[in-house]
Amino acid sequence: MLYLGFTNETKEKCTDKMFKKHLSVFYKVLKNKVDKMLGKRNSSVDLILVNDKTIKRMNREYRGKNKPTDVISFAYLEVTEYKKTKGDVISGDIFISIDTAKKQAREKGHSLETELAVLFVHGLLHLFGFDHKTDRQEAEMERWARLLL
Repeated sequence: MLYLGFTNETKEKCTDKMFKKHLSVFYKVLKNKVDKMLGKRNSSVDLILVNDKTIKRMNREYRGKNKPTDVISFAYLEVTEYKKTKGDVISGDIFISIDTAKKQAREKGHSLETELAVLFVHGLLHLFGFDHKTDRQEAEMERWARLLL
């Protein structure tokens, strides 16, 4: 089973309700893959909403890019030592920049809630082994994102 940890470090009024709904759908659709990765363990996904200043610092430190980004995921299940952990685990952390999400929502002509859902699902896919380093991987990841949203 997947659980959500939620922290909002911004002044934006945003709760975990919508994210819990998307996590539930994610688990139902990708249950076999998630359960295979987790074994019989329960797991939590930590979502942290931050501002552009914070995510820019993280992007520089962890990805070598000195600019804000929309979402950064840290997948812990990929770490060899963590795979051997007994008991409940944290699948990973997802950081979303509210500032960038707002800009992207305006550019795409949809609500902030829709953009946050897109970014959250994108982050979840990364936590559970999906990537977009190649065109083929990106197409698969986009197909799953559309299905999940």
